[in-house]
Amino acid sequence: MNRLAGKRHLGFYELLQLLIDEQGSTETLIQQVTSGRVTARDLQIKNKKYEELQQRITALTAEYNDGTRTLEQFLRAVAYLVPEGENY
Repeated sequence: MNRLAGKRHLGFYELLQLLIDEQGSTETLIQQVTSGRVTARDLQIKNKKYEELQQRITALTAEYNDGTRTLEQFLRAVAYLVPEGENY
């Protein structure tokens, strides 16, 4: 939950909003699975795709933090990795 929130200590209303958002996402996913629009295999592929993307972004972040990349180079690289309209 902290990873989703982006910080360690959440205020009550921030936590509440995060839980409401998560509930909505979960309900949508349940509806998709029960209707047959999404299968367990689709979910595995999506999770693997997200995992690979996260590893690439982590490597880019390390390069930026080490001073190997400028902010502009970092942002361009991330924008290149995440095509517009792609859902993870």
